Amino acid sequence: MNPARSALTALFCFVLIAGAQAEQPGEEENLDRRVAAHFFALSDLAAEALSGEPTTNDNYRDPGRVRAYPQYFVDSYAVRALAVAADLTGSESCRRACRSWADRMLADQAGMAPAGAYYMNYHRKPGETAGQWFVADCGSIAMGVLAVAVRCTEPEFRDRYLESVESFIGLVMDNYVRPSGGITDGIWNKSDDEWWCSTCLVTALAFQLHGITGERKYLDTALAGIDWLLGFEYDDTILYDFEDGAPTTVFYVLEAYAAALPYLARGSVRRQKVIDRLSASVEWMADTQNAEGTWDYNPDNWGVKLGGLPCHMLIYGSIAQEDRNAESARLALSGRLVPLKKLVGESAAKALDYFSGRKKDSRKFTQQDAFTMMSYAELLCPGELYSKTGREFPFTRNYPKQQR
Repeated sequence: MNPARSALTALFCFVLIAGAQAEQPGEEENLDRRVAAHFFALSDLAAEALSGEPTTNDNYRDPGRVRAYPQYFVDSYAVRALAVAADLTGSESCRRACRSWADRMLADQAGMAPAGAYYMNYHRKPGETAGQWFVADCGSIAMGVLAVAVRCTEPEFRDRYLESVESFIGLVMDNYVRPSGGITDGIWNKSDDEWWCSTCLVTALAFQLHGITGERKYLDTALAGIDWLLGFEYDDTILYDFEDGAPTTVFYVLEAYAAALPYLARGSVRRQKVIDRLSASVEWMADTQNAEGTWDYNPDNWGVKLGGLPCHMLIYGSIAQEDRNAESARLALSGRLVPLKKLVGESAAKALDYFSGRKKDSRKFTQQDAFTMMSYAELLCPGELYSKTGREFPFTRNYPKQQR
């Protein structure tokens, strides 16, 4: 699919997959314009936020700060989506912001202990040998660095970024991957057992790194992680009650499943299990969506990932034909009984309509903005966020540039 086609076309293709009918094309055209405009506006704001000095826990709430959070792992989601925006528009400011951020991650990584760790912008700092350090957070950071690496036009920079990511995952594979396939969260005072979040994010990273390098060891780590996650129950989160932080748990688990799909053989038992889990998760999203199009979770706490939920609903749309539950009747918010795949398609469109229509402070780039950009990127460039393969260097598609 040519992602330079409008967001409306991409959404309409998804709705066709879902069996939905376009009853009010005028409204869909309006949604198309709003989604595209919001994505590019957020991209400009993200580029500005990522180009400046990082915020800290002490100053991120200051009125003059564009970046309204301190965590580098949040940056990584903006970077991954911003890289797609650069693919679509050819924006040099977007590319420079991504490279500047990745360079900062590598500079900090050079001083970290253990070797290969990324600095998270909290807890253990470069040069320190004490303090907490989390595999999960750094798995997200590594995926951001990887998104920059595969788009570099200079082989020496691509190699440097890839070496950084491989150094991190090597640290994890040597020290934190357990025989069960689950992965601990590094140096964490709450638990030294396998943890769902670290397992999700390193698994997603390992699949993508295998796609780029062809290294079997990364695929083995990723498959073992998927098998562990298939036994994970959403309410076993440790850090918070699932009822309080469901969007965070679901988003991260589905990162692993989304990254796995390009590498799991059609018809295989493992792929079917992943699709079953994805299907159940997007059904939960559709069932719990409110009348506005969002979900009733605190957007300033564990609900900040709400904007990323449509991303995974769109990914489900791309494989709905493989879901044995796709034609099963479900009760829609309107009271109608509709097939699951149609319900999810309508729910995704409603969520995109909600997020693209929000009024916001144009001078603040928030965590929810970063995750919302992931949904927009998946809509505009289906498959680009999670399917990184060993295609000819550099990683790019011949997209006609989007007019902004």
